[in-house]
Parts: sequence; structure tokens; C-alpha cells
Amino acid sequence: MAIAYEEQVGSCSARFADGGGSATRVFKVAWGDAFDFANELYGRYQTWPGGEYHAPKRFPYRNYLYCNDVAIEGLGKQSELSNADGTYISYVWAKITAQYAPMTDVDPENPEVVEEESMAVSAEMLTLPEGSYEFTADSAVVPDSAMPGRIETTTSFSVTRFHISALPDATVSGMVGKVNNAGWRGYTAGHVLFAGADARRSITTDGAQDWQLTYNFLIKDHSWNNIYRKSTGTIVAVRTVNGHDPIYIPGTFTDLGLSA
Repeated sequence: MAIAYEEQVGSCSARFADGGGSATRVFKVAWGDAFDFANELYGRYQTWPGGEYHAPKRFPYRNYLYCNDVAIEGLGKQSELSNADGTYISYVWAKITAQYAPMTDVDPENPEVVEEESMAVSAEMLTLPEGSYEFTADSAVVPDSAMPGRIETTTSFSVTRFHISALPDATVSGMVGKVNNAGWRGYTAGHVLFAGADARRSITTDGAQDWQLTYNFLIKDHSWNNIYRKSTGTIVAVRTVNGHDPIYIPGTFTDLGLSA
């Protein structure tokens, strides 16, 4: 590791049990390096989406144990600082406790896919307004009982993310029913509707747990805020009479943790 550190005497310990056991190491580093040092130990994706993957550090005596938990404790108060979030303490040193465990659900050196997409294209019947069509032969208006429909292409699009430590419940709930406020993954603003999410949690024999989260979207060839207009025979934008609001409010899909 690039950051200077001192492993504490007697810090190294290990326990063996069903599922592979666990181990611990304790380090001392300069406080200014503490959080970068913790990131080096823990590895994985430090930023998402788009971040570079770094394998977690292995326990030196057993190569199948990888760092899966890091705790930081300040040592030697140096000063009190403040910013917009309030007053906080700065320390001289940091005690770093690293826990190691097997990673049975993924190869840490060659991580599996952490996000995948799926797509299904289907047809949706659009009910046309009464009086929209007439018979060619005599120009008689087609009665309501025989009024034809119009087929629209609707694409079901899903993005699944793996190994999520905590569910973004509030963000997901607040985004349901909104359309993309900007171009997103090649689709024009307003054409993609967020239809909700499905979550699944897995727990391994050694107690490790994470979530798999599937985001569901519906995509049209036109904006979700446009409907068929009888007088022109075209798909046009609509809004509420009071307030001039769209049917579907725009939302920022990147808030879901998904790249654009």
C-alpha cells in the first residue's frame, strides 16, 4: 500500500469456523491518510457509477480471506474545526481496524458483472377518441362501437444492480411515475417512465449480505406527456388546465445511482 502505516503489535488475530472463519488486523496511520488507507483496504468500487474497481486487500496468512469491514478511530486530539455541517475534531493519528472474511459470492480478483440491462418490446393499444374516423366509401363517421384502436410500441427496459449494501427506499419511492428530465441512455427526455423497482437480498453462510435491485422502466416512441389529438391526427403535448402541469413530472434518473 502506498500510504505509510504501522501495524500494531499483537493486532493480528484469526478465527476458523464453518464458512471459512475470519481475521483481524489493526494499523496506525496519520489521521490525514486514514480514509484513503481505509479505501485501499476495502477496495471495490469507491464511486458508482463509472468508478474503477479495486480488489480488497487479502489477509497475508490466508489468501481466501479478504477485507470486508474497516473501522476508523481517532487518536490524539489535534484541534477543533468547523464547516457548514458544524464543529468536528481533527486527530493526530488514526487506529484502523480491518476485518477479513471469505468472499464466496464473487471472485474479488475478477469481479462479476455489477449491473446488467434487459429489454422487451411489446405493443400497447391506444383508444382513439370518438368521431376520429369515417368510412372511405361514403364518409359516414365510424360509430363508437366500432371505433378502431391504434397500436403503439412500448418497450420494457430494466436495469439490475448487484451487491448494494443498503436500499435507496426514499429515492425509489419518490421517483416512481416520473419521466426522464434529460436524455438518458440514448432515449429522449420525457420518453422513459420509471415504473418502480424489485429488490432481493441474499445472505451467505458467513453472515455477509447484500441486495440485488432491478429498476423497471417503460419507454415510448414519443413523450409520455403527449396524447393523440383527433383534429390533427397527431400525437401532441398536453397539460392541466389549472397550473399547466404535465401528466408526468420530470425526474433525474441519475439520482437512482444509474449512469446516464
